[in-house]
Amino acid sequence: MKKLMIVMLASLSVFGCAKKEKTGLREVLIERFKEDPDLKDYNLDPAKVADCMVDEIGASLPGFAGDPRRGQFFEAYAHFLSVKSMADGEKAIAEFEKLFGSKQKAREAAASLPDHEMTCMGKAIENAESDGHRVK
Repeated sequence: MKKLMIVMLASLSVFGCAKKEKTGLREVLIERFKEDPDLKDYNLDPAKVADCMVDEIGASLPGFAGDPRRGQFFEAYAHFLSVKSMADGEKAIAEFEKLFGSKQKAREAAASLPDHEMTCMGKAIENAESDGHRVK
């Protein structure tokens, strides 16, 4: 019984860490999507699209929920989203090169963001249509 309790507490701890590690990226995405004209046109909830993107990105990461590196990966993606210029982009790539394993892999991670966004917008549109909401 004692071992079961320890396993349950460890599971809850990992779940709590996993949720916390995603929060920063989720908030960056929600702020970005609040002004997105496509989401407004289709009446999509920015939080739902952000949650989908965080899940998509999380599924592509190495390790498991609660792995200390995952928080660093989510931080890197949030940083990639805040880049305003090519020079800033190159600095971000260099900053996270070691985390991703190479400069090329860091670039691929940053370049994957639009794909994740389109995938999640598509899912949100499909869900809105299947829920009976008419999409413009």
